[in-house]
Amino acid sequence: MTLLRVAFQTLGCKLNQLETESVADRFLAAGAEIVPFHIPADLYVVNTCTVTSKAEQKARHDIRVALAKAPHAVVVATGCYAQMEPGALAALGERIVVISGDLKASLLSLARWLSDNWQGHGELLHAVLEWQTELEGDMLSLDRFAFHPERFAMHSRPALKIQDGCDNRCSYCRVCLARGPSVSLPAREALARVRGLEEAGKAEVVLTGVNLAQYRSDGLDFAGLLAFLIKETNSIKFRISSYEPERVDEAFLAAFANSRVRPHMHLSVQSGCTDTLRRMVRPYEAEQIRRAVRSLRVARDDPFLAADIIAGFPGETDAEFEATFDLLSELDFAWIHAFPFSPRPGTRAAAMRPHIPERVAGERVERLLALAGRGKHAYIQRWLGREVEMVVERETADAPRIIGTTENYLKAEVVTDSIGGMRPGEAVKIMIHDASKRGHAEITAYLA
Repeated sequence: MTLLRVAFQTLGCKLNQLETESVADRFLAAGAEIVPFHIPADLYVVNTCTVTSKAEQKARHDIRVALAKAPHAVVVATGCYAQMEPGALAALGERIVVISGDLKASLLSLARWLSDNWQGHGELLHAVLEWQTELEGDMLSLDRFAFHPERFAMHSRPALKIQDGCDNRCSYCRVCLARGPSVSLPAREALARVRGLEEAGKAEVVLTGVNLAQYRSDGLDFAGLLAFLIKETNSIKFRISSYEPERVDEAFLAAFANSRVRPHMHLSVQSGCTDTLRRMVRPYEAEQIRRAVRSLRVARDDPFLAADIIAGFPGETDAEFEATFDLLSELDFAWIHAFPFSPRPGTRAAAMRPHIPERVAGERVERLLALAGRGKHAYIQRWLGREVEMVVERETADAPRIIGTTENYLKAEVVTDSIGGMRPGEAVKIMIHDASKRGHAEITAYLA
């Protein structure tokens, strides 16, 4: 294949990131060059998100930017936004090929198809459209768990997709519409893939999905799968991408307490007020959030706990927001990902009244982000002078320093004169020295 310059842009969740990584790996294997999204390329792949209107707006913006930088390039748009509103993306230009989210796995075949059938002869757009036409006759063979790259060019901490889709029908969310019902990777196949990563020398794997709490395979739920993977492997560590508060039960806590599970948990909280949660059709109450956080802190020594919060949900009174704010303050999360409510077409919440003014929702988000900042600062201060494990990600360009992510999810810059031999994905012991604002790093540290 003629050297093809391919750029990727991923919006949304860690699952999208893994799926993009898998497609990029196939292009690398076929001899393509992966380039940053902000420079001219021959082919751009934009993996979209539909969680908020802002995510959709960002996808449209990125597609326009790509076409402006490289007018003769082809843009392939896929993901949940492409699943829900393909016409909105196709209308952005004649050189855009939309692959719906349920056909995203087909992109794993594009690189090899171009290598075998195009080889740089003729218009790339015509070749991609021909590939798409052939794809339409082979839809039934697509495997939603085929996203399993041999190498991770974009991330040093590999992820494993073990679940997709969601059976919940939360009133604000249309990811369940875009991704479909919950499906799970068979436990034995999950084990085989984890063993492969362990044999490749990976120190950590991130278990990811749309809703890990709905994992079911071979009689195992997610807690059972985690215990099974720990038992059947030797040393690889496990990080949980996100989890539901109501599923933090005794079995889950027993698995989370194992030292091979990272002390880091992102809880899908959404609100700390029971009345608001009921309108959201979330399957838990505020007290269950409180119990989950307290139990997680009993299971592990000061784990990094984060939460998602929607501010300004329809009907959220001042008193309801204060109930959320008070609960979050009490539980002292290490981080809060707060964002304003965004009405999504096709969801019940889009028609709910009364709407909360954008200004009010914005003010509530600002208060939550300020609380998040204080929580992150307090968390880091508690860990100064302590030894932790870190996964190496990259070396800095300006000094003998390495960047990595600690077991408790802090971005660290490590000062060392012994970088030689350290590989991305390797685990090292470090001593947290101080808070830091250098680049993306939150702390500075030294090798322990």
